[in-house]
Amino acid sequence: MELNRNGGVIMARGIRAIILNTDEDYAVELRSKLLTIEGMKIVAEIDEPVLFDAAIKQFSAELVVVNLDPDPESSIQTASQIIEHYPDLTLFAISESDNPQLILQAMRSGFREFLLRPFDQDQLVQAVSRISKNTAGQSPTGKLICVVGAVGGIGTTTLATNLGCELANLGEKSAVIVDLDICFGHVATFLDLSPQFNLADLCLTLDSIDPAMIEKALLKHDCGVSVLSRPNHFVQAQQISAANLATVINALCGMFSYVICDGPTRNDAVKPSVLDLADTTLITTNLTVPAIRNIDRVFQEMIREGYNLDRNQLVLSRYSNDNNSLSIEDVEQSLNRKIAFTIPEEPKVVSAAVN
Repeated sequence: MELNRNGGVIMARGIRAIILNTDEDYAVELRSKLLTIEGMKIVAEIDEPVLFDAAIKQFSAELVVVNLDPDPESSIQTASQIIEHYPDLTLFAISESDNPQLILQAMRSGFREFLLRPFDQDQLVQAVSRISKNTAGQSPTGKLICVVGAVGGIGTTTLATNLGCELANLGEKSAVIVDLDICFGHVATFLDLSPQFNLADLCLTLDSIDPAMIEKALLKHDCGVSVLSRPNHFVQAQQISAANLATVINALCGMFSYVICDGPTRNDAVKPSVLDLADTTLITTNLTVPAIRNIDRVFQEMIREGYNLDRNQLVLSRYSNDNNSLSIEDVEQSLNRKIAFTIPEEPKVVSAAVN
């Protein structure tokens, strides 16, 4: 384990967290604090204590972060019940109160850490690093990489598909591609696969989901990459909830070294739950004003929602020196972010491969 340049913990395995917070005004700040830690994945955010039992049964997690305010007594009582039923979970308490009796009561109830608001980020980093040491012997969680397009038709699916194929070369169970363009996705088409089962089949049968069921829903390409296809029918896509999708992706991260998502699409309702889990989001763009404006809006919205922009990387897709009204320098200056990767324009090669 080591610290990255932003002071976050680079952990040998990811830490999956459930947030229990009834203070809506504190939700964005708390999410922001947690997602600055590399390897941290928020698998569920709960605003009602009665929902916790269902959440922990649906999502695997090592950490529960509990905001004790505005009702510390009730929150501690809830936490005591959690610890009694799930002794392997680590609980962190957060509160604005520095009352010694409250702190003592929380620690006696089983909280591993007590952090005062506003807490120093270094405190959180060190607390999480201790969890990482304690869980070092457990099974690793795979890296989740989302590929999102600023506009349509700029090669997002091409990038996601080829990235999955390349990562599959790293070994057995190395990579799976999940098609999160749940209405119009074409990952299976790009790989010339005909799925019998798909994402909807898993999301609609969560009561009995297990690795064997996931394996049945996956297709494997000759290059070694596995594919979880989008639903076959629009009505199935409408039935996929954010919570169910997060459960499936979380399970895949326990089975594969890399999970590559083609999407979610920009206006998809399941987008927040996926971004909470993502280790890296590749945002594809081209050198056009509409694409750059879309990315700027996406970044501003992510900042408002407390997401860590350091987990995003810009990919300039279909790049050509010919007839571009904008330059790379223009884009970087406008967005105040560097373009991490550039993919050249190869229309004949890509069209021939797809067709």
